[in-house]
Amino acid sequence: MDFKNIQTFIKVAELKSFSLAALELGYSQSAVSTQISNLEKELGQLLFDRIGHKISLTANGILFLQYTQNIQLLTEELNTQLNGGTDLSGTIRIAMADSICTSIFPNILIDFQHQYSKVKIIIKTGVTSEIFSLLSNNEVDMVCTLDFKIQRPDFYILKETAVNANFYLSSKHPLAQNKQVAIADIKQYPIYLTEENISYRKDLDDKLAKLNQFIIPTYEIGNVQVIKELILDSDGIGFIPEFVVKKELIQKSILPISNPHFPITVWVQLICHRGKALTPAMKALIQFIEI
Repeated sequence: MDFKNIQTFIKVAELKSFSLAALELGYSQSAVSTQISNLEKELGQLLFDRIGHKISLTANGILFLQYTQNIQLLTEELNTQLNGGTDLSGTIRIAMADSICTSIFPNILIDFQHQYSKVKIIIKTGVTSEIFSLLSNNEVDMVCTLDFKIQRPDFYILKETAVNANFYLSSKHPLAQNKQVAIADIKQYPIYLTEENISYRKDLDDKLAKLNQFIIPTYEIGNVQVIKELILDSDGIGFIPEFVVKKELIQKSILPISNPHFPITVWVQLICHRGKALTPAMKALIQFIEI
């Protein structure tokens, strides 16, 4: 059995597309089709259902994928051991919340690239429901979420930590020196929030509802770095995770408000599918990720 054909099969299964697999592997689409056909002839089984322009794994294809992923994993581990354990390669696909991507991951990626320059990392961002869909469909290898604590039988928690989300304002803000800040006081100023019904924004709205309160944001912004800049440069108040303003809190250029009902707790979790075979490169990245 040709190992190149196995690698092509895994890529087609991951991308659910002959054309996308061909593009990523640098083959023609006809070459990919031939490789898959040769595998199916050798096995005497169909690996993909081909309906219209869509393909999906057959039951035998799903079984074959599980075994071939283990073969790929063992091959990568062998190559790593033969090269002294340092020459990692391969591709890692990870999806995450935008706030994690822009605040936590840049330094992780820089440090990882310095040590493992042959590893390619593909990052996708989205809300929790979107990145869970990617994980369930094997379109990414792992996800990093910022939400309530996720517990699902089909997911495996690699790492997790609780973080605070709070209202923050500039140290120059009129309310900055107040020992207590009421919700009514916050509402007197521009308010910057992430999109409604997403992650910790939903937790905020739920908390306010329990207090018989609501907030109409001046701006709804998906990028927390923009919210941070608005906090610094205006008299507005933003509700974001603490890690986004970690440096500014140390510098005391941004301060948290003091209110008996805040902050609220949300969870950062690094998750893979329970049936996922982790390559040496994936294991190395997991070690690098400090959350």
